[in-house]
Amino acid sequence: MAQKIQLRRGLETQRTSITPDVGEALFTTDNKQLFVGDGATAGGVLIGGGTSNYVQKYRGTQAIASGAENVTVSGLALPSLPAQVLVTMRKATGGLNLFATVRNDSITTGGFTVDLSAATDAATYQLDYLVIL
Repeated sequence: MAQKIQLRRGLETQRTSITPDVGEALFTTDNKQLFVGDGATAGGVLIGGGTSNYVQKYRGTQAIASGAENVTVSGLALPSLPAQVLVTMRKATGGLNLFATVRNDSITTGGFTVDLSAATDAATYQLDYLVIL
């Protein structure tokens, strides 16, 4: 049997008290996050991408009014402008999903507007969205 490899691990409150070596991995057992040391950053660098060294995702579902040409998702209060907004129209009873188009000029930290003009029978669908910062 192969040998078990374990990473340095502990609580989030303990993580920032050490500076891991370059390439050293840390795992926080309370919030299940993985960090890698660069030899200089206290607590290491959270694995991922984006300007904050990690990717934040916001998910949700929005009801669609019968015959709607557009649907606006608002009240998100995002910390920064989204890098990407993905939307899918999901049939409430299951079956085929349709793609809708986010109007690029509408994307703000508060939300976005989706063009449904190409969709048919919008009343039977819900809009699922994923916002990536």
